[in-house]
Amino acid sequence: MRVALLVFMLVAPGAAFAAVTPSPAAKAAFDRGERALAAGRLDEAATAYTEALSATPNYAPALNSLGSTLFKQGKKDEAVKHFKLATEADPALKLAWFNLGYAARKTSDFSTAASAYEKYTAIDATDPDGFYGLAESYKALNKNEQAIAAYESYVAKEKRADQQKWIDKAKESIAQLKAAAPPPAVSPVPVAAPVEAAPAAESLASLQARKLAEGDRFWGDKKYREASFAYQDAVNADPNNIEALFKLGNALAVLGYYGQAIEKWQRVAQLSPDEEVKKKATENVTKAQAKMAQAGGTSPQEANKPPGSGPVADSTRSQARQYYEQGVQLIVQRRYSEALQALNSCLSLEPALAVGYIARGSTLIGLSRFPEAAVDYQYALRLDGSLSAPLYGLAEAYRGMNRIEDARTHYQRYVSSAAADVRPELKADAQRKLETLR
Repeated sequence: MRVALLVFMLVAPGAAFAAVTPSPAAKAAFDRGERALAAGRLDEAATAYTEALSATPNYAPALNSLGSTLFKQGKKDEAVKHFKLATEADPALKLAWFNLGYAARKTSDFSTAASAYEKYTAIDATDPDGFYGLAESYKALNKNEQAIAAYESYVAKEKRADQQKWIDKAKESIAQLKAAAPPPAVSPVPVAAPVEAAPAAESLASLQARKLAEGDRFWGDKKYREASFAYQDAVNADPNNIEALFKLGNALAVLGYYGQAIEKWQRVAQLSPDEEVKKKATENVTKAQAKMAQAGGTSPQEANKPPGSGPVADSTRSQARQYYEQGVQLIVQRRYSEALQALNSCLSLEPALAVGYIARGSTLIGLSRFPEAAVDYQYALRLDGSLSAPLYGLAEAYRGMNRIEDARTHYQRYVSSAAADVRPELKADAQRKLETLR
C-alpha cells in the first residue's frame, strides 16, 4: 500500500522572516538592471544587479533578476544558485520559486524543481504554468500519481486560447501515465467484516496503554508538563477513556490550566459508572473553580489555552523551528527514524506547534505506525481547526489501518474543504481515492 507524504510540506522554512528593504542606491541599481535586462544588455544588467546586492545584501528581487540574467547567459547552475538565494531571502517572492523550478528542471535537477513548483503553486494556485512545470518534474521523478494530478490541474486551469498545444501535450501525458499505472489494489478483507477493524482497535488500545504508563512515569518524576502531553495522547486515542481523562485533568490543574481540567473532570463525571469516581471528579471541579476565581481572570491559563501555548522564549521558538525544518528535510529524504527524533525535539520545545504534529504524523506514516499518526493529526486539528492538512493525513492513516469508511470520510472532508492550505494536486488525489475505495 502506498501512502502519500506530499501534504506535509506546508510551511516554507523561513517563511516568518521579513524581506529586506533596499537602500535608495540598491533600488536605483536594480531599476537600471531591469532596463538593461529588458533591452537584452545582459552584461550591463548583471553588473547593475551586483551593485544592488553590494548596497543591500539579500535583496531578493535583485537576486532573482541576477539569476534570470545568468540563465540567459547560459550559466544555468549559477542561475539556480541565485534563485535559491532569492527564495531564502524572501519566501513570499513567487517569481523566484517559479524561476527556480524552471531552471532546475532545465538542469535535470527534478527534485529541486518539484519542490520549487510546489511552493509556487501553493502561493499562486491560479497560474496554470506552475502546475505544468510541477507535472513535468513529477513525471521525470516517476511520481506518476502526483504527475497525473498536476497535469489535470493544469488542463482545468489553462484558459488561454494560444496554449492548446500544451493542453494536448498534458492530456497525452495523462493518458500515457494512466496506461502505465498498475491496477488498484483490492483489499482482501471485506469492508463490512468485523475482522477489518480488529487490528486497528488493538493497536489503539496498545498505544493508549503505553501513553498512560508514560504519563504515570512523568507524574512520578514530577514532570507534570510532559505528563499532560502523554495523557493527552491517550485521550486522543480514546476520548471516552475515564482514567486518561481524570489523569489529564490532574496534570492540567497542577500546571494551572483550570478551565481545561474542569472540562476533563466534568466529562469523567458524565461517563463514569462508578459513584466514587464521579464524586472525586466533582470535588476536583469545585476546587479548580475556586482556584480559577483566585486567579482573577488575568492568567493565560484561564483563557483555556492548550499546554505550551503561553509565552515561549524567542530562543526556544527558534530552536524548535530548526528542529522542525530538520525533520521536514529528513522526511523528504525518507529518513523517518531520524525525522521522528527531530520532530519530538521540536514539539518538546514548542508543544502547540500544529504543523509540528502534522509533520510528525507524516513521519509516523512513513514508519507504518498509522494509529500514532492518526493521534497526531487529531491533535493538530484541535490546535488549529482551520487547517485541512490533518484531514488528508487522517485519511491516509485510516487507509493504512484499513479503516476504509473513516478514510473515505476524511478524504471527502479534504475534497470539500475551502481552507487556505488545500492543495489542488492533493484534492485530485483524494478524489481519485474516494472513487477507488468502494
